[in-house]
Amino acid sequence: MPNNHRSYAAARTQLIAYLQTQGYKAHPNEVFCPGGEHCWVDVAAMKGRDYWAFEYKSRNDSIRRGFDQCRSYAKGFNYVVLVADRHRITSSAYFHQLKAEGFGIWRHDRFGFHRLLEPKRRNIMRSVKHVVERQFAHSLDHREASATRLSHWFEPEESPIEKLTISS
Repeated sequence: MPNNHRSYAAARTQLIAYLQTQGYKAHPNEVFCPGGEHCWVDVAAMKGRDYWAFEYKSRNDSIRRGFDQCRSYAKGFNYVVLVADRHRITSSAYFHQLKAEGFGIWRHDRFGFHRLLEPKRRNIMRSVKHVVERQFAHSLDHREASATRLSHWFEPEESPIEKLTISS
């Protein structure tokens, strides 16, 4: 989905919120996936030790382009899902190609996200996976460091004198 589209931010936020309720750890930003013409994943997430790529397509976006994007993301993500904001995704000419490639297909409407086809686990390129892993590691390190700094600010450390008094 073009990130300058007015509903992009809202759709992305909804997808991230849904994924978090399902146990995924979503990356806060789009993730770079090298190795193809299409290299920015709309929403990337981790579940367990697996990396998931979600490509969101609005009603005005091309499913054919989504298919090409999914093929690019399959080089660095264990699971790839096309999320379509349309009620007739199953009648798309590319539905069977997405299915044959092992990509997941979810439909999004005003009622939520509906899993139409579960993705198959993929063998990925090690060099591309390392690029994806580094982005997740940096994101998680940053979040943990921010949380640590805030928690230390609210909970002052005991002084060495207080420790001696308490243990004596």
